[in-house]
Amino acid sequence: MANPAEPPPDLRRLGCSREYGPASLPDRLTRWHRPRADRWERIYVGAGRLTIAHLGAAAVAKETLGAGGTRWVGPGMRWRVVHAAPDTRFELEVHAAAPAAASAPPRLQADTLAEAEPVEVEDARALGRLLRGLAAGDRRLVHGRFDWVGPLQQIPAAETCNLSWHPLEAGDGGFTAFVACTGHPVGLADYLGRDHLVIEAALAGMLRGEAGYSAWLRTSLERHIRIEESLVFPAYVAGGGREAWVRGLNSEHTHIRQYLAALPESDARRKFVRLLDSHDDKEERVVYPDIMAHLGARADSLVRAAMLFPL
Repeated sequence: MANPAEPPPDLRRLGCSREYGPASLPDRLTRWHRPRADRWERIYVGAGRLTIAHLGAAAVAKETLGAGGTRWVGPGMRWRVVHAAPDTRFELEVHAAAPAAASAPPRLQADTLAEAEPVEVEDARALGRLLRGLAAGDRRLVHGRFDWVGPLQQIPAAETCNLSWHPLEAGDGGFTAFVACTGHPVGLADYLGRDHLVIEAALAGMLRGEAGYSAWLRTSLERHIRIEESLVFPAYVAGGGREAWVRGLNSEHTHIRQYLAALPESDARRKFVRLLDSHDDKEERVVYPDIMAHLGARADSLVRAAMLFPL
């Protein structure tokens, strides 16, 4: 689990650190969660051994910290506690960065798309060969001049269950998509969380002035919203989920779309970054676990439908 970066020098500690052990470990720390855009977290192990995991674009990396071990967790870095030995005691501190950090491109997400190997595929057969040949941890930025939906539908579900496929652009008979091989079956909450990562990567690229990333942000974000509103949320409500939550999330989607349309304006850009950050965090920490609890095994059928969802 690579350390994303050294924290900035102007951090301001918020409140007091909390000490945890196996018996006092809250559920939120065992689920994927992340510091907000202007937050850093510091983990310090005072005794025992603590194993934490980091959700990357293509894989889950684990790290074990012994007594005296420290880990800084930067904005957007999704992590969780995997195991705490019986004698483990660790502290968690929250620090705030300068206000400008909330409008800066998150370093972790910025590299998600930039470090993926670009690949051109000639036809559906070449796409199938590429996807079947990916190994755990592989990331590709795939370009093709044909409609990807049909070819991907023809590949058996068993051969795509370890893949996370995220289309970024389509038009004039061609497409661009980010694909990662995770090495393990991708669940619905896992896929939606990775989709957040890709969207945040496109946002980071746009904020850095990278050509093409603005279009990727708009396209991937709109697709993600439609997956939730037309596929995931209706199934959740039908399964007894909280309608009030869904109404609130759909309202936030409306504001996200409004700010996205006005991104050239600095005020809209600031509001967009903050709202998207808090929205994604709420979904991953609270909403997605509740969706999985209500859908149970039915969530499995929605994963493939989400990956095959067109632009």
